[in-house]
Amino acid sequence: MKKINTATLTILLLFTACKSSYKYPKFDFNNGPNPCINAFKDKVFFSILRECYKSTDAMKEIYKKDVGNPYDGIYSGKLFDRIDSIGKNFAKKIPPPSLCECKPGQNYFMAQALHFYRSKELDSIAKVELERFGMYECK
Repeated sequence: MKKINTATLTILLLFTACKSSYKYPKFDFNNGPNPCINAFKDKVFFSILRECYKSTDAMKEIYKKDVGNPYDGIYSGKLFDRIDSIGKNFAKKIPPPSLCECKPGQNYFMAQALHFYRSKELDSIAKVELERFGMYECK
């Protein structure tokens, strides 16, 4: 009987010790450790959307409510032009949809823009371009 109690106690201890208590990091509404990177990526994201939806009223409707990045330390007109060209070039490279029966002109624009936003590639591009313009760390 003592062996059964010991085994039961051991198993219970193992289950409680192995219980995962992982807590997800909370989202930082203040724009993270480097707001310049986020501002750059936000501008690229909106540039992609403007290019993809340029023949519609979609962006006009978005801008009625959305004011863009809450912290924007980017102030170079030349960098704005560079960001626009990155977004437009990406939008032009979006391949035709392959998994849906889409109507002409339809695509996964928003999903592709979000995937690019989250990519390490855009992180690297942002870092290089911001350093090139002397704005890697926003003030």
